Amino acid sequence: MNLNKPDPYNIVRGLTKVASLPTIFFKVEEALANPKGSNKLLADILSEDTALAARLLRLANSSFYNIPGTVDTITQAITVIGTHQLRDAVLASSIVSVFKNVPNDLVNMESFWRHSVACGVTCRILAALRHDANIETAFLSGLLHDIGRLVLYKVKPKEMGELLAKCKASEQLLYIAEQEHFGFDHALIGSLLLQEWGLPKRHIETTGYHHKPTRAKSYPAETSMVHVSDIIANAIIEGSSGEKFTPPLNSQAWDALALDDDSATFIIEELNNQFAIAVSFVLDE
Repeated sequence: MNLNKPDPYNIVRGLTKVASLPTIFFKVEEALANPKGSNKLLADILSEDTALAARLLRLANSSFYNIPGTVDTITQAITVIGTHQLRDAVLASSIVSVFKNVPNDLVNMESFWRHSVACGVTCRILAALRHDANIETAFLSGLLHDIGRLVLYKVKPKEMGELLAKCKASEQLLYIAEQEHFGFDHALIGSLLLQEWGLPKRHIETTGYHHKPTRAKSYPAETSMVHVSDIIANAIIEGSSGEKFTPPLNSQAWDALALDDDSATFIIEELNNQFAIAVSFVLDE
């Protein structure tokens, strides 16, 4: 047990002094908030990052959108993807770039993001089943759920390495070991980071309560989606954020989504269909 428990707020504030979101995200945010903004302005901004622009074109031409013909320009891609969805896509790309230097001896970053993408895609599928208005926002909530674990890997590498070894030997869940050792877990750290970055409250709450979905007050259904998606992603072993075992499913979270008994099979089938496209975008493969 760690008798000198660190302050989670200090951990996050220390990280954000050296790890901020890329400038291009804020340029996109500013353009979207500008009443005189246009798709051409957005296209000009996105073209500053050729790798991101290429990924957006690939996404617009994917089966995510099933557009007849070929999308050849960034302006067309913005029309296909939609401006709100575009913001979420740029944010997803930006966050991946912030954590590209996490020590690889603690976690394989490709494996981490594959798990996060699997959770995001599952959230997207659940949101579509529920006829939610913006399924890409659901994808982003799923993608971000374990972001706090990257903070701990980056700021507390020695202690996280010891916890990983302990959990593997004792078959303990990592988030429970985090709570016992630090006095908080990665979910709290993630929610504080998203709050510090000024991201929407939805993502702050779904990240903070994805292991305890019944505690969510403002976004209970969305938090239940992330919780269920995390369980599914862990169960089918699509990458790992460091968790070696599948956390228990909160039955109230499943019931809150009002899905029928055949939903799980459909979700897994759709996850297999959509996973490679989302991985290609997030990891630029």
